[in-house]
Parts: sequence; C-alpha cells; structure tokens
Amino acid sequence: MTRRPARRHLVTALAVALSLASAGCGATDALVGLHPAPAEAPVSAPLDAEGATAVAARLLAAARAAAAATGPKGDKARAAVLTGNALLTANAAAARGASAPAPGELSKPPQPTVLAQSRGRGWPRAILATTLEPTTSTQVLHVMVSRTPADPFRITASVPMFGGAQLPALGSEGEGAPFVDPADATGLVLSPAEALAGYAAALARPAPADPPAAVSVDDPFGAALAASATRQAKALGTLASLRQKHVALPKGTVAFRLADGGVVAFGLLQRTDTIAVRSGAKELVLPKRYSDLVGRSTVKTSVSLKSLEPVVLVVPTQGDVTAIGADELLVDGSGS
Repeated sequence: MTRRPARRHLVTALAVALSLASAGCGATDALVGLHPAPAEAPVSAPLDAEGATAVAARLLAAARAAAAATGPKGDKARAAVLTGNALLTANAAAARGASAPAPGELSKPPQPTVLAQSRGRGWPRAILATTLEPTTSTQVLHVMVSRTPADPFRITASVPMFGGAQLPALGSEGEGAPFVDPADATGLVLSPAEALAGYAAALARPAPADPPAAVSVDDPFGAALAASATRQAKALGTLASLRQKHVALPKGTVAFRLADGGVVAFGLLQRTDTIAVRSGAKELVLPKRYSDLVGRSTVKTSVSLKSLEPVVLVVPTQGDVTAIGADELLVDGSGS
C-alpha cells in the first residue's frame, strides 16, 4: 500500500489503527475429561468506511431522539447509545431541561462524516466522526467506542470545536492512530491525564500565581471564561467575592495517538463557581437562571454553582497543551 503523507486540517477521513491486545483463552491445565468453556471469538471483520458511517449516523440519531426523553425511560434510552462522559453530560442536561432539540425540530439532522475508524479484527474499536450543526455552523467531534465483542458501539464524547480550530492528522491511511492510556506520557510533554488536570488548574480564577507548566489556556474557551469572571467580579464589586475552580474528572478520558506522535484527548472538567457575600452586604439577589437552580432568590452567606465542561486537548511532543474544543453546562447549585 502506498503511504500517504499526514496532513493537518479540520476534517479529513483518515483510518485509525487501534492497538489491540489479544485476549487470553482458558486455563493451561485441565482435569482429564474436562475442558474450559470456549471463549467468545475476540475477532471479526473490521468496519469499512460505509459501515462506520452507518453506525455513526444511527447512534447520533438515537442520541438526539433520547436527549429530550425524561424519567426512567429517558435514562434507559440514553444509556443504550451513550456511555462515559457523553452519558454523564446528557443525563445532566436532561435533568436541567437543557437537552438538544428533538429530531422533529430540525428540518434535516446533521449527517456525520467519519474522520477515523478502527482497523483490524480485535477490540477495543473506535470511530471518530464529526457533524456540522446547521443552526450554529459549529463542527462537533464525536467518539464512539466498542470495548468488547459483546459491547455495541456507544458515543463516549461529543464536543464542539472552536471556530477555526484544527484537528491534527491521526496518521496515514495505512497506519492510523492507536488508543493511548490516559496515564501514559511516553514521548509527550504531559500524559493526557496530566494535561487535563493542568488545563483545569490553569483556568482557575483568580488566576494561579504559579500556572501549570506546558499548558496554555490562550484559546476561545479560556478567554471567554476569563472575560466572564472579570465581568462578574466587577458587577459584584465590594458586595461579594468570586472564585472559580476547575477539576478534571479522569474516569471517562479517551485519547488517540496523532501522526506526529502527539495525542488528542477527550476529557471532562467540573467547574465550581463560589460567590461569597462580604460582611458589608446584607444579601445578594440571584438572577432567575441561578435562583431556579439553587431553589431560592436571595443568599446571605454564599452561593455555589457547578458546571460540566467537556474538552478536547491536543497534547504535543513538545510545546504547550492546547484546547481545540470545549463546552459547558450548568448542572447544580446551592446557597445559604
């Protein structure tokens, strides 16, 4: 097969070759006349581009339909097509009534373009796809994973990209890009897990006096958060103080090797905004958006607001970790 040079651009259909561990089979010794039960075959024919596109389209359509469903029925419907960070975020959105539009509300649901798919006959397998949201002209990256032969593909991450951001090439069509353990820093400035933790720490407000090394928050998400915090602090004036803390939730992190040796990592952060009432103020009146969440219209001591923040980071072999996509969803609040 002729090798093609890797190229860096926004959306290019590139095959992904996943690193796959062979499954062990049975015990090495057995009693006479007794034999281990046959293991489920750990291999099968790989998906072609058409098959991967069909899987992606089916999952995205089902996820859109399940987004607005409520109660146990909605939870079950979302769990059938989502997993990991995508499921956590979708359930939180449904609970807040902030779900995506139902299929009938869009004249034509966005169709996926497969950027990468797994190569080979083993597991785990992954599909990386993108859709263009027609109402916002935003590219959204979706990761779909099947971890075992008995585990169907489910969406594990869906994150909007920044305008003008680029997804680096995942490798040549013949070689592709394997999964990377989030704790593995081999050849990288940071491991994917460290990169997510560092990015979270760098977003704090007030800004950290000693920012994490090898991490940049000079991106649209970081800039928007900084500008919003500045406006809020100015509005509060001497009545209250504002602090923002971000922490990485590492459990659902998924990462892939890039053609240049770097990594693209899909992760989830949780932000806590804490507004503390100063001694000179009697109380703070909350905007309706917050009072509905907190369950009260005023606070005398403090209010705490929690948001989920799906992010996509590029972790290079040298230089700074950068974000190419992110989102936020206000999910919880409390006050006194």
